[in-house]
Amino acid sequence: MPIHEPVHEPVRRPAAHPARRPDRPRAATHGSTGRGRRGAAPVPPTGRAVLLTGDEDLAAALARLAAAAGAPLHRAGPGDPPADDVALVLAGVDADPDHLAAARRPGVPFVVVGRAPLEAPWWQRAAGLEADHAVVLPEAQDWLLERLSDVAEGRGRRGPVLGVVGGAGGAGASVLAAGLARAFAETLGGCLLLDADPRSGGLDLLVGGDALPGLRWGDLGGVQGRLGPHVLRSAVHLGAGLHVLPADRRGGGGPDPAAVWTVLDAARRAFAATVVDLPRGGLAGLGPVLGACDDLLVVTPATTRGAAAACAVLDELGAAGTTGARLVVRDVGAGLDAEDVADAAGAPLAGTVRPDRDLDAALELGEGVPGGRRSSLRVLAAALARDWAHRAEAPAAGGAW
Repeated sequence: MPIHEPVHEPVRRPAAHPARRPDRPRAATHGSTGRGRRGAAPVPPTGRAVLLTGDEDLAAALARLAAAAGAPLHRAGPGDPPADDVALVLAGVDADPDHLAAARRPGVPFVVVGRAPLEAPWWQRAAGLEADHAVVLPEAQDWLLERLSDVAEGRGRRGPVLGVVGGAGGAGASVLAAGLARAFAETLGGCLLLDADPRSGGLDLLVGGDALPGLRWGDLGGVQGRLGPHVLRSAVHLGAGLHVLPADRRGGGGPDPAAVWTVLDAARRAFAATVVDLPRGGLAGLGPVLGACDDLLVVTPATTRGAAAACAVLDELGAAGTTGARLVVRDVGAGLDAEDVADAAGAPLAGTVRPDRDLDAALELGEGVPGGRRSSLRVLAAALARDWAHRAEAPAAGGAW
C-alpha cells in the first residue's frame, strides 16, 4: 500500500538489443504493435468519487478537497444501493467491510484515508482492508487532489501515444508524424500532434497551420507538474479534430523533457490519440517521455547509411530503457529492400513509405498532408490508426488502449 505515487512513470530498464543477423524472423508490415507497454492495466471509468466513513472530521476534509478539485463526491451509507459510476473509492478504517465490498469495482482505485496523528492500530486496520493505497492527511493532500482531479476531468480510457523519431537526418519522421496524426483524427475522432523537437522549426509550418491562432510551446512557459486537459484544446486547430502544439519561433528555449511529459500526460486525457514528433538528439534524457509512448516508430531511408544510423538510434533508445521500437523505411530509390534494412537494424518492420512527388510539393507549399487521397503514407497511417481503433473498441474489461 504505497502512500504516494511517483510523478513520472518508472523508466523501463534496457533489454538486450535484438541480434542483427540475416536469419532474424521478419515482422508483419501492419498489425498489432510490438510494444504492448500498457498491457491490460485497467483505468478508472468516468464517474464520481464515493466516500465511506463515519468520521465526520475526515468526511469534511475530503469534501473540501473534492470541492477544490471540482469532483463529485458521494458519501454512501450502509443502506444505499451500489452505484455503477464509481471512479474512485475513498474510505476510513471505520468503514464496514461488507459495505466496502459492495462499493468496490474492478479497475477502480480504492484508497484508505486517515488524518494525522495516527496510532499504530490504524495501519493494521488499513492493511486489513486490502486497499490499493493508504494515505494520511494533510501530507497526502496534493496526491489526493490529483486523484480527485482525474475524477473531475472524467478520465476514462487514456488515448494512445505514438512516438516518431528519425533514424537518420532528413528521414521524414515529421512527415510521418503529421500523416499519422491526420489518420488518427479521422479514425478515432481527434488527435494532438505534439512537436517535441526544439529544432524542428515548428510543425505548424509543415501542416499548413503557421498562420492559424492557437497555443504554442512558448505560451506554456516551461509548464511542469499537472496540466488541465482543457488547456491543450486551445492548441492550433487544423480542423477535423486535429490539433498541433508546435515549437515556438518567437524565441526562447524548446520544451524540456519534464514539460513534454506534463503535456503528454494531459494530452492522453484530452484527445483520443497523441502523436509526438521526437528529437533525434538527447534521447537518453527522455526516459519518462519515451515511457509514456505506447508505440514508437523509428523512420529511416532505405540506404546503407540509413540502416547504420537507425542502429545507433535504436541502441540509444535501449540505453534509455525503451525496447520494442519498430522501423518505418522510406523508399528513396536506392535499391535496398525495406525488410533487409529492418533486419540490419535489428527492429521489426512497421511499414514502408514510397516516394510521392505530390505529397512533397504540397508540404513544401505549406499545404500540409493532403487528405482524401490514396498515397503510401496515407495507407500506412490509416492501417496503424485502424489497429488502435480496434483496441479502443475492445470491452472495458479488456483493459486500456
